Amino acid sequence: MDLLPRLRPIEAIPFQQDGKTLIYLKDPLNLATPLGVSPVGYFIMSHFDGRRSLVDIQEIYAKQFGTLLLSDELRQFIAMLDQHYYLLSERFLSYQRSVVEEFRRQPTRAPAHVGGVYPQDPIGLKAQLDGYFLSPSGPGLPKPDPNTSTPKAIVAPHIDFHRGGPAYAWAYKKLAESDGADLYILLGTSHCGGEKPFILTLKDFQTPLGTVETDKQFVNSLQEKCNDDLFADEYLHRGEHSLEFQVVFLKYIAQGRAELTGQTERPFKIVPILVSSFHAMMINQTPPEQNIAVGNFLNALKDLVAKETRRVCFIAGVDLAHVGAQFGDREPITDEFLKWVEAEDQRLIDRLTARDALGFFKEIAKDQDKRRICGFSPLYSLIHLLDGSQGRHLKYSQAFTPETGSAVTFTSMVFE
Repeated sequence: MDLLPRLRPIEAIPFQQDGKTLIYLKDPLNLATPLGVSPVGYFIMSHFDGRRSLVDIQEIYAKQFGTLLLSDELRQFIAMLDQHYYLLSERFLSYQRSVVEEFRRQPTRAPAHVGGVYPQDPIGLKAQLDGYFLSPSGPGLPKPDPNTSTPKAIVAPHIDFHRGGPAYAWAYKKLAESDGADLYILLGTSHCGGEKPFILTLKDFQTPLGTVETDKQFVNSLQEKCNDDLFADEYLHRGEHSLEFQVVFLKYIAQGRAELTGQTERPFKIVPILVSSFHAMMINQTPPEQNIAVGNFLNALKDLVAKETRRVCFIAGVDLAHVGAQFGDREPITDEFLKWVEAEDQRLIDRLTARDALGFFKEIAKDQDKRRICGFSPLYSLIHLLDGSQGRHLKYSQAFTPETGSAVTFTSMVFE
């Protein structure tokens, strides 16, 4: 066992169970088993930084709680976390290699969040998604209209359906009412980063409503035009939800359109693209397109789209601000603060609507991304990929979680 335990990057979310507060641990890579630990347990593991010894951690514990943390208890706790792959250890690294190798061998990308965010049962899934359109805060069910043009792009959330369902409905309604596109180019936040700015996969995406095909020829052509290995971090697609939720909605509206019109389901393909962080460029006040890898990729993608004879639609799966204790803020969230967040978000949305890349960049850089806009990189990329289209804001939402004293904001938009 490592005598200098080091915790992997994880999500920690407080929740109530039987009148007690627990901390829900979740791995963004979907490698570790979800766990619930006590606040005391979370305090202990928060000091697993790879530099502190077991004695160091025991001393910190004693100062905090005034009692002893026995060596056997600490070792058992560390062993439990390592057993569930929360520690950066040789055991975890070996497991990660095996999972990545297995993922690369699979011809399709399995749904990572089925059974949690949405059901495996197709009927249950359709009822769930229908409910978001019919919600008091939803836009109403779509009514296909042959005179409705297919959007050039939409912006949808990637927050879980339970908190953002109606906002998804607002984003997808115009697309559902049109004939749809032949090719959807998906831009989603890579929550686990990546060595390269853009991450591709050739894998088809499985959903409870059927498999959605990835346009392998288009993806390969995009790779050929770029000098970087865009498949180096392909395994990050395995557990990423920002694209998975968009694919589920695309399949749902395609089948719904067919049912309402009495026609066969219109076939379509996707180009799944994860976009890693542009944060360093923002800190350096360098517009991302001036980065060679970013600029080359965006130019290559624009060139391929310009040559397309098929109908193309871009979809950005993004959220906006992440504020509150869960994300590192020390000050409690107040109504006044959330109003400030909304006003700042609206300034960002206005720049996005106008396709003002420099203005969008400056809005985030002015306070060094104080609100933690996790959709920064996909949205900035989208601005550069759209020509001559008009943006329209449809819905703005804030999901506040009292248990964590935190909020996530998101928007629904269409470009025509």
